[in-house]
Amino acid sequence: MRKEQTVTGLATAIVLAVLVISQAPAAGAELVIQASRAATRTEGGPMPGGEWNLWSNGLVGQPVRVPADGSYRVVIRAWGSPAANVWPEMGLVVDGRILESRTVDRDQPADYRFETQLAAGIHEIAAAFLNDAVIGREDRNLYLARLTIISPPGAAESLPVARQELAESAEQREREIVAATGAAIEKHRKTDARVCLVDAQGRPAGGVKLSVEQTSHAFLFGGNIYMFDRYQDEDRNAAYKRRFAELFNYATVGFYWRSYEPQRGKPQYDYTDKVVAWCRDHGIRMKGHPLLWGNRSGVPPWSQGQPSPQIQRQRVVDIIQRYQGRIEFWEVVNEPAHLAEPKIDQPYRWARQADPAAHLIVNDYHVLADGCPGFLKLVTEANRGGTPFDGIGIQAHEPRTMRFPLDRVREILDQYASLGKELHITEFTPTSSGEPISGSHREGVWDEAAQADYAVKFYRVCFAHPAMRAITWWDLCDQGAWLPGGGMLRKDLSPKPVYEQLRRLIHEEWKTRLAGTTDGNGRLSFRGFFGEYRVTIELPDGKVERQFRVCKGQPNEIVLTLAGNE
Repeated sequence: MRKEQTVTGLATAIVLAVLVISQAPAAGAELVIQASRAATRTEGGPMPGGEWNLWSNGLVGQPVRVPADGSYRVVIRAWGSPAANVWPEMGLVVDGRILESRTVDRDQPADYRFETQLAAGIHEIAAAFLNDAVIGREDRNLYLARLTIISPPGAAESLPVARQELAESAEQREREIVAATGAAIEKHRKTDARVCLVDAQGRPAGGVKLSVEQTSHAFLFGGNIYMFDRYQDEDRNAAYKRRFAELFNYATVGFYWRSYEPQRGKPQYDYTDKVVAWCRDHGIRMKGHPLLWGNRSGVPPWSQGQPSPQIQRQRVVDIIQRYQGRIEFWEVVNEPAHLAEPKIDQPYRWARQADPAAHLIVNDYHVLADGCPGFLKLVTEANRGGTPFDGIGIQAHEPRTMRFPLDRVREILDQYASLGKELHITEFTPTSSGEPISGSHREGVWDEAAQADYAVKFYRVCFAHPAMRAITWWDLCDQGAWLPGGGMLRKDLSPKPVYEQLRRLIHEEWKTRLAGTTDGNGRLSFRGFFGEYRVTIELPDGKVERQFRVCKGQPNEIVLTLAGNE
């Protein structure tokens, strides 16, 4: 705050006092936060003058205690550099939500002003970089000097909050969110069901002992299967497959154009056919990823840039029709909100025509960091415009060291679910790399314990959400993983704690098993998770097994008939 100079003379002092009183409400009390000293800095690095170079769509901010309800002004001193004639977009982020954005179109420091309504209490106020990019030799950058928070007239100055107080509050919220998942899972992932046993004449078979066991989930718990038969010896290949099948019922199969078709007209179908056959033999459903992508990995080496629309269409149609009835899910265009080409409109129409029964997903990254406004806008407009897609894919590993706050995860899932599409967590990679944890109240590094702790909580929150269809872990094993330490298995294929804890969660806590005796009407009622089941019926002449399915939105009264010789 401004300090007034000492003035001699009573009359002058009175005049100045009146001026100060009349001017102070208009100016408001100020809290100045130097960017390089802010408590929250998810990505970026310091500059020689004490400013902060913000990159990788990170944010810089400070938790503060707001003194009163009212309209607060936030002034961010910033400047930038463009790429491809596009200047940085800077957003005002309050409590993890982007409230408003400005184009930072100057290469010298300037003030960018925002207004926001805040309730009294603790808030985290930050500036975020929304469109980082490197295009050719041009690097789009956002530079921050400071954030100034100006209180409404008559209100006191906002005050920085001690990190420990903020951490305690956030930890309590996290515990409450995780605790609430139990009731949500019971509501959204289970249903009442009944086995009805009758004899060959249709009469109820009462007093018969049954045991019911769920054999597979309807929900998709998956991973990419990119290291299938990629190890140097058969023992390691066999171990990889065994670990995969023990945990997952869903596999992402790679179709990256650059490596998949190094010579035009010679795609690597033989390898994919092998993967697909093994998955089908083991009851593992599949997703193809990606058919088109603006990244270098999505451009074949024989093409100068993206191939023509005619060649793109041929690829989409050829691959989807070849695996029709075997690969059910497709991410046709990858990360379309971050790349100018390809657009999604036509490719998704090609895919729908090629296989009307295929489940089409639009997939992008940085969604759990800030909601990814560009992606939300893209899928909203695509939905309104009739682009055919069934699911929204949310990658969950950007920024790469961020431990996404679970309250924000839930809010962002709600936001995307409002479009009426199923949600898929398509790429989830908490690591055990030893890198510092960012974007969280939790401090420390990503080690095996932190990886397991967060993964279990994250799975609970996502499985509890009614719109969620699938969760895909990105890279089963550290060897060959996209991020160091990103696997559930170490390089020697031994399981980390995260593998064992998720196996117990998915295959013990979240699977239904029971035993009982049919009542006088031949019925045994239970509440179970959606999925495939096996019932074992104990008869005088031995045991008989039957299969059935518990489905969402169905009556789930399963009538089983005993043949005459049973």
